[in-house]
Amino acid sequence: MLRRVHAVLPRCRFPRAPAAYRCSLFSSGNSSSQSQPWKDLELAALRSPPEPTLPEEEVYSYLTPGVRKTSVEELATQWDNLGFQIRNMNGYVKFTHSNGKWDEGVFVPAPYILLHINSGALHYGVSVFEGLKAFNCKDGKVRLMSPDLNADRMQRGARKLRMPEVPTEMFVNGVKEAIKRNAEFVPPYGHSAALYIRPLLFASGQMLGLSPLAQEYTFFVTVLPAGGYFGKGAEEGVEALVVEEHDRAAPQGTGAVKAAGNYAADLEPVHMAKEGGYSTTLYLDAKERRYIE
Repeated sequence: MLRRVHAVLPRCRFPRAPAAYRCSLFSSGNSSSQSQPWKDLELAALRSPPEPTLPEEEVYSYLTPGVRKTSVEELATQWDNLGFQIRNMNGYVKFTHSNGKWDEGVFVPAPYILLHINSGALHYGVSVFEGLKAFNCKDGKVRLMSPDLNADRMQRGARKLRMPEVPTEMFVNGVKEAIKRNAEFVPPYGHSAALYIRPLLFASGQMLGLSPLAQEYTFFVTVLPAGGYFGKGAEEGVEALVVEEHDRAAPQGTGAVKAAGNYAADLEPVHMAKEGGYSTTLYLDAKERRYIE
C-alpha cells in the first residue's frame, strides 16, 4: 500500500542566516544614474513559516526522509576539487504566480517540490532557467556579476514561452535570499570554486494541450557550491567534438533563450562525444551548416 503524503508543510522553524550577513551586487547602472560597481545591498528577508513544533535540526530529515544534507565540514577539504555535481543545501527560495500576480515568496528547507502530474513543464517543456555565480572576495564580501542581465534573459525566455515575466527586482532579491539562506556554502576566498546559482521559471500548473495556458507558474532559486564546469580544462583547454549529425536548435526557434528543452536535444551528442574522449560539443549552425553556432 502506498503511504499517504500530505502536501502541507509542518509548522516548524526554518534555519536563518545571521542578520549581519551582507551581499554585494554588481550594478550595471541605468539611464538616470552613474553605475556604482560592487554596490553593497542589504539582503531582504522573505516571508517566514509559522512557529515551530519541530527542532531545527529535524526539519530537513522530516521533509525529506532518507536524503542527507551536505555539511560544510565535509566540504572543508574539497573546495578546490568540488567538480560540478548535485549537493543538498539548506533549501531553496520559491515564488508562485497565480490569479495574475506573484506571491511574496517562501524559503523551502528541502530539495524537493510538489508538482501537479499534468504540469505544463513536465508535458510540454514550458521552462527556462539561468545560471550565475557568487564569489567570496578578498575583502570578505560576497559578490555577483550583473544578475540584472540574467533577469533580462529570463524575461525574454518567458515571453517566448508565454509565461509571466519575473520582475528584475524579484529575480535579484530571490537570488540574494537564496545566497543568504545558504551562506555557509559560499566557497572561501582563494579557492577555485564559487556558489553556483540556478534560477528556474516553469509552468507548474496543469496543461492538456497548448491551449489554454497553465494558470500557475513557479519561480525558484537553488544554489550549490561548485568548481569549474570543465575543471582544469578552463585554463588548459578542452577537446570538443564538432557535431554534424544533430542540430541543437532550429532557426527562428528557442535557441536564443535558455529554454530547458534546448539541453535535452544535446544529451545524445554529448554522451557520444564523451564516449569518444571529448569534453564537450560544438554545433554548426542549423541553417548554413558551416558556421560554429
